[in-house]
Amino acid sequence: MDLPTHPFGSELDQKMVTEMLAQHACWEDKYRQLILWGKRLPTFTDEQKHTARLVNGCESDVWFLHHSDGCRHYFAADSNARIVKGLLAIVLACVHGQHPDTIHALDLNHVFQQAGLSHHLSESRTNGLHAIAQYVQHQTA
Repeated sequence: MDLPTHPFGSELDQKMVTEMLAQHACWEDKYRQLILWGKRLPTFTDEQKHTARLVNGCESDVWFLHHSDGCRHYFAADSNARIVKGLLAIVLACVHGQHPDTIHALDLNHVFQQAGLSHHLSESRTNGLHAIAQYVQHQTA
């Protein structure tokens, strides 16, 4: 399966994303950065949305495509919400192209805390991130 290309997990990794967000002192600047990253994610076609997995537990629609070459996992994601696309970019920066052991050792809550985002996310967005994390964990099991 051909996945849409994006820079997350290859050009932009977890460390770079966390460091870039930590440089922004106020929520508005972090929010703008999330929106910019979300714009770098490809928008799925109707056909891709049809074949993608709609993640249950998210308030917004979130679609994932997944491919594994046997030892590494590759993901693409899309959402109908701008801020969620930015949050997906962070998730992809952490998991795209990674080995299952790396993905299973990942604590997304810690990543979002390091980036200074955790206390700005609503309960429903936090629940959605947990659903996304569970989806990724399940796909790489």
